[in-house]
Amino acid sequence: MFRFLLPLVDLPLVTKCLVHRRTDEGYTFTRQGYQEMDEEKEYSNLCRFIETVASSGVVTDFQIHARIAVLSKNFSPADNRKVPTLKYEVVRRLVEDYPELTFSLNGGINTIVDAKAELEKCPKLAGVMIGRAWAANPWSFAMADEILYPPPSKNKKKHKNRLDVLKAYGKHADMEETIWDPLKVRRFITKAATPLFAGEPMGKKYRIALDEIAARPKKSRQQQQQQQQQQQQQKEKNLQEDPSISELILQAAMENMSQDVLLRTPQESFEMLYGDEIANNSSSSSSSGQGQSSQKWIIQDWQQDRKKQDGFQRQ
Repeated sequence: MFRFLLPLVDLPLVTKCLVHRRTDEGYTFTRQGYQEMDEEKEYSNLCRFIETVASSGVVTDFQIHARIAVLSKNFSPADNRKVPTLKYEVVRRLVEDYPELTFSLNGGINTIVDAKAELEKCPKLAGVMIGRAWAANPWSFAMADEILYPPPSKNKKKHKNRLDVLKAYGKHADMEETIWDPLKVRRFITKAATPLFAGEPMGKKYRIALDEIAARPKKSRQQQQQQQQQQQQQKEKNLQEDPSISELILQAAMENMSQDVLLRTPQESFEMLYGDEIANNSSSSSSSGQGQSSQKWIIQDWQQDRKKQDGFQRQ
């Protein structure tokens, strides 16, 4: 029947407020049965719970839900929000009976007008809790300061309209997407802006547009992956369609080298390189014939080509 945050207090592991003993004995809760309950006994059990929790002096603030919570397996949370009746008078009574504690009212309050009415009925009430109604239509609460509290300072900056709100929120959204992956946070960002135009004639189209915006990072990532897959498939297809490596090597040689060079025998090549040296008996170690000069040039060229090949492999 109430919600609050318990700090480290010396309390039993489980503390229950039984508004009626039969709820723990398999009793099927009904609206008629609830109306037939002894209200004074119900209130007495609630007071006993509050006094137990507040006995240490640590917990002094309570958010009281005006609708009873039925602890039963066959009673869903949705049933708890519909079947039991709201009893705001119970919360007002707690405010009067426990002036040393503070109480906030929760349950069934959906508008600023409702909140103001309850605060006027019970001026000592610390506050009114509104959850789903605010989340579903936040712009309807834009006048909360003016209606529920004293006039705000004239210097206080306030957005004049929802376009101003979206511009300010857009800056925050851009910053978030520079920090986090849009694929992970985009939907959370758009979700917060979705109900801004709730109840407006074109509100549904706006929500559809935001949903499409939220899906863009995922679609973009999928398109990139598809393109990468297509490129990889095309590469594999090109490799399959290309001639074999042996054919390509032979083709490179035949296109760039003369037939005389291709068909030259080892003996013919040796004689071309060293024939003159052999004929002149050039055996001195200090001599440098055409064959040796040509060989040095070939080695130097091979070394340079090898460095280039090593560079390509590193890349």
